[in-house]
Amino acid sequence: MDTMAMAMAFKMLSLLLLCGFFFSNSFVIEEANIKDIQWAFSQNKLTSRQLVDFYLHQIEALNPELRSVIEVNPDAREQADKADAEIKSKKELGELHGVPVLLKDSINTKDKLNTTAGSYELLGAKVGGDAAVVERLRKAGAVILGKANMSEWYQFRSLKTPNGWCPRSGQGVNPYVPSGDPCASSSGSAISVAANMVAVSLGTETDGSIICPADVNSVVGFKPTVGLTSRAGVIPISPRQDSVGPICRSVLDAVYVLDAIVGFDPRDCEATKEASKFIPVGGYKQFLNKDGLAGKRLGVVRNPFSGFYNRSTAISAFEAHLTVLRQRGAILVDNLEIENVDIILNPYESGESTALLAEFKLNINEYLKELTKSPVRSLADIIAFNLNNSDLEKTDEYGQEVFIAAQMTNGIGKQERMAMEMMANLSQDGFEKLMMENKLDATVTLGSGMATVLAIGGLKGMEPKLIEVAYGFEQITKIRRPPASPNNLLCPNEPLPSSSLLIELRLAFSETHFEIFKVSVLQEAARFTPMGVHSGDVLLLCGSSPCEANIQDIQWAFSQNKLTSRQLVDFYLHQIEALNPELRSVIEVNPDAREQQEGVGGVAWHTSVAEGHGDAAVVERLRKAGAVILGKASMSEWYQFRSLKTRNGWCPRSGQGVNPYVASGEPCGSSSGSAVSVAANMVAVSLGTETDGSIICPADVNSVVGFKPTVGLTSRAGVIPISPRQDSVGPICRSVLDAVYVLDAIVGFDPRDGEATKEASKFIPVGGYKQFLNKDGLAGKRLGVVRNPFSGFYNGSTAIAAFEAHLTILRQRGAILVDNLEIENVDIILNPYESGELTALLAEFKLNINEYLKELTKSPVRYLADIIAFNLNNSDLEKTDENGQEVFIAAEMTNGIGKQERMAMEMMANLSRDGFEKLMMENDLDATVTLGSGMASVLAIGGYPGVSVPAGYDGDGMPYGICFGGLKGMEPKLIEVAYGFEQATKIRRPPASPKNLLCPYEPL
Repeated sequence: MDTMAMAMAFKMLSLLLLCGFFFSNSFVIEEANIKDIQWAFSQNKLTSRQLVDFYLHQIEALNPELRSVIEVNPDAREQADKADAEIKSKKELGELHGVPVLLKDSINTKDKLNTTAGSYELLGAKVGGDAAVVERLRKAGAVILGKANMSEWYQFRSLKTPNGWCPRSGQGVNPYVPSGDPCASSSGSAISVAANMVAVSLGTETDGSIICPADVNSVVGFKPTVGLTSRAGVIPISPRQDSVGPICRSVLDAVYVLDAIVGFDPRDCEATKEASKFIPVGGYKQFLNKDGLAGKRLGVVRNPFSGFYNRSTAISAFEAHLTVLRQRGAILVDNLEIENVDIILNPYESGESTALLAEFKLNINEYLKELTKSPVRSLADIIAFNLNNSDLEKTDEYGQEVFIAAQMTNGIGKQERMAMEMMANLSQDGFEKLMMENKLDATVTLGSGMATVLAIGGLKGMEPKLIEVAYGFEQITKIRRPPASPNNLLCPNEPLPSSSLLIELRLAFSETHFEIFKVSVLQEAARFTPMGVHSGDVLLLCGSSPCEANIQDIQWAFSQNKLTSRQLVDFYLHQIEALNPELRSVIEVNPDAREQQEGVGGVAWHTSVAEGHGDAAVVERLRKAGAVILGKASMSEWYQFRSLKTRNGWCPRSGQGVNPYVASGEPCGSSSGSAVSVAANMVAVSLGTETDGSIICPADVNSVVGFKPTVGLTSRAGVIPISPRQDSVGPICRSVLDAVYVLDAIVGFDPRDGEATKEASKFIPVGGYKQFLNKDGLAGKRLGVVRNPFSGFYNGSTAIAAFEAHLTILRQRGAILVDNLEIENVDIILNPYESGELTALLAEFKLNINEYLKELTKSPVRYLADIIAFNLNNSDLEKTDENGQEVFIAAEMTNGIGKQERMAMEMMANLSRDGFEKLMMENDLDATVTLGSGMASVLAIGGYPGVSVPAGYDGDGMPYGICFGGLKGMEPKLIEVAYGFEQATKIRRPPASPKNLLCPYEPL
């Protein structure tokens, strides 16, 4: 570690626990919910002070970019220390005890924080006391971390001010898309929660200011029934419509916060007295029911809300979500219409604008009078301040016409009463009528457009049902992911690399060396600031986690001297140490891996059980590209070609490989260890091999990208063989980009596999394959959709609806879909006994494995017959009694390539020509599209290329992919299609694991 990195490391020592990377007491703060945090407190794995320090560091790192926090509480650490002392005292504590909260800058706190509505007019004003909701938060033990930015004066000063802007902190920025809309006045609260700058937050809403920022910042916004939470001590607009509610990362957090802040308040007597009757005995947490959708009647209101998303992928996603709701037992009443909805959504026609202008003047004047100290005492004073301080308030630029219109009102007169009555009637004849006539438990709409309908009225007190529905939906879909940010050092979404890219090669390779594959990264410098210290031989990485980083990212980091190879090696070795006892996807780790990092281009040698003449050809190419081999991935023993009884992912040396998403799920195919290791961030990228499905299938079920090249594009020399007709070596990675970078490194002619590589090398494009990483690559591509029989394998699964949604995305991105195509004789192709595949493979395996074994310079076995004998004599090791070896015995009984085998090969050639090739050419296709990995056998017997890309997760969390296939040499088109799809959907997420300390999806 260089001097600067070491200095930073020790400077950050106090933050190591915050990142959750101490191995004995590990807790990951990123995305942690309140329940997680309270558990960590109770187990002494985390303190409130550490939690506060973590968030203060996040604010320091991210706020210059996002501008979502207007002010930090100077007493936050002191409050946290007090909370920690109370936790140690074993007192009965509130459920938010020690949990940091950000408050919208319109919610009063009687402390060192200002409450200004984002303005300079109220800077330095003193409030008489905490807002009622703040009193309740403090009673629940919460730590007030600070104030969140907001659209100044709720955007009620002028129609020209942008969403999320206030003069005190500037323009708030959407953390997902900086050019995107942060939306509405509670945007700072939503951004801060989304970017993991605080645990939970409070917002306020008059019309859309909780719902809208939650919508566009990928968080949960809960706007309660008006009066359920007191508005006392909150800068007001309208007592009819104002509501205070939680903005959080999960429904669970929102409900915990809601429970803490609801209740009667004499300072907001009329509204809270009326609403308090809705509060259920035992609170709202009891309705956090993951099966809460069952039996709920949900009204689907499409018009006009879905129309706001015309030509967006959101439309197809919405349809997929409706399918999920149905599958979880909800009864959907579709295509409902709210009477006069167009009038309701127009504040001038509905009367909303008329009423709010008068209400604002009355209520803001009353609020200002109650302040113990203030530069302004009335709306007229605010208007004058803005005129006199245009440089601060940007008055010349944005104006204040709404303020002036409000100042011109004279209380609640006839016009205002008529406006309020009109809104009441619109609600009664619209939303309320729709709910009651259809006996609905809730409505369902896409986006936040429904906010105005709810704002002016509606059914009240239905929070319990809304919680059940929202929680049920959230738990089955689990869509939220943290945003990627170049400065988000501690909580990356596309996590951060440390140094070298490490490639895990499958045990099948006859290679005897380990080396580091140095590649590069394209990200901003702050993202790769080293922040770790050594503890013995283990590097504790905090904030420079390599999880999910791609090769481009890593290359850039190397070029900027932001990372070292040693850090990355340590990171992955720790991941393997933590996860491999559970996942069993790594069969062997290089004991010299750390030592390699100290030299430049040094090679450390490792002696295998069997010694070959040298590296596999693909390993030579990796070495030439600068690769380091971290170790060997586990695999289905002998490609599952020993016996039909052995399970996918099992081998006697490392045991049963485990799917990292669903432990009871299928890891699939012999390259399962490579896929599991990549999926669980135990290595950067990996190689697999495929004879029939062993790259495509494990990629499919482990949510990674599997690229099976045209047979011969990559040399098979030095790879334990089955069939020279079908064997292929290809990358298994987390992204299409990574797969293509690895593919570029390993393709090419090899005299040791002369015939196949010479034939295939003509397909390699000048300039390589990276040039086809085009995010608009779908445009103009003709894609053949083959449903039968592949989609049938998913009957009853949410994958069917998701596949339809993905087809819509393909169309929207410019692809031309030729649907419902049929591959001739597909049933025969998929049956290895009928197609001739098994007949050919048995003979080929015997010939080729014997040849491979003879070439080893040292080996306990020299022939297939020796292997069979070994298994019989070592049943305790090989589990021969349990699993058998009938395929080996059948192969041993063959006598080379005779008439029967030649007929089988000819039959497969004819099936391919009359099936897949004919379909591709007659329909002038660039690729086929199928759900899942079932297409693998079609591609296998013809030696065709295919790519599997993550496409979703079923109701149990099990991944599934989408497979693109093409004729030989069509890799460029497949790359364009696969990359275009991946970039349009970005579905992959890392798996959750209680031991995956550094790369969590759902924190622990």
